[in-house]
Amino acid sequence: MPGQQTSAEPPHAQLAFAAELRELRRRTHRKPTEEAFARKMGCGRSTVSAILNGRRFPIWEHTAAFVEACGADPLKWRDRWLQASRQIEEASVNSPSAPLPVPLIGAPQAMQDAALLTAHWYRNNRQFYEAASARIKQARSEIRVTYTRRFPPTQYTTRASGEYFRTILDWAGEDSDDERSVRRIIGIPEREGTPDCDMLAWARQHYEDSKDLLNYEANVLRWTAAADGLNMALIDDSAVFLAFSGGPRQRLNGFSVEDPTFMTYFAAYFDQLWAALEPLGTYLGGMDGRHTGSTE
Repeated sequence: MPGQQTSAEPPHAQLAFAAELRELRRRTHRKPTEEAFARKMGCGRSTVSAILNGRRFPIWEHTAAFVEACGADPLKWRDRWLQASRQIEEASVNSPSAPLPVPLIGAPQAMQDAALLTAHWYRNNRQFYEAASARIKQARSEIRVTYTRRFPPTQYTTRASGEYFRTILDWAGEDSDDERSVRRIIGIPEREGTPDCDMLAWARQHYEDSKDLLNYEANVLRWTAAADGLNMALIDDSAVFLAFSGGPRQRLNGFSVEDPTFMTYFAAYFDQLWAALEPLGTYLGGMDGRHTGSTE
């Protein structure tokens, strides 16, 4: 799937396409830096690095922006991108997958234990956010998080929740040689097309706080349900934190699991959502344009 990143060995077509992009970059006299590509493509520097190293196959919009930044014609690359995309999809469909062990009723305990996952349970807001913050500080390369609640983070009083949000931005902005990427999906509640004013105000401030972080990206999910969504934090290729909230504003509990297979299910769901959403800056620009148009 275009734009998808996995921990498995990348398909040959994906590696070959990355090599073509690297060669195009070498041939241009300007030789843009990864930071310059990131600004042109509207993504994080780590995303550019992952594309050039073949760890992530770019969506067409990123490919076109990359090619244009190198001074070439994106239309001449459209067929190459489509061919590589088809080959990657076919490789994914035809690749065999190992069956997952399923615990059997009545089977010996040793056999059942092989299929069990170990979960860490958090009974309240503080426990969950403290554990998530500690795990994020240990992250190596990638963090994917969602925030879909009826109230902005600034309306929660626990110190742990505030520390959690600061930790993510600090990690994204830390000066490190590691390849880093943070992607956050923000659910903004809407009623009849009008966003919640408190959540919108927080989103604007969050954009100002994070817009200069090349390793940080945020997309917006327009949230119409009068309830919180299921929120998650996916860290590197194995750590999954799931949060459950509702009722009183401060109420939140959840659990975490460290398992690569368990992670793949939630990572696929996250990537599906991410690909369908618009960047936070684009969303806010549309809100500003709508407001300006209504006053004229």
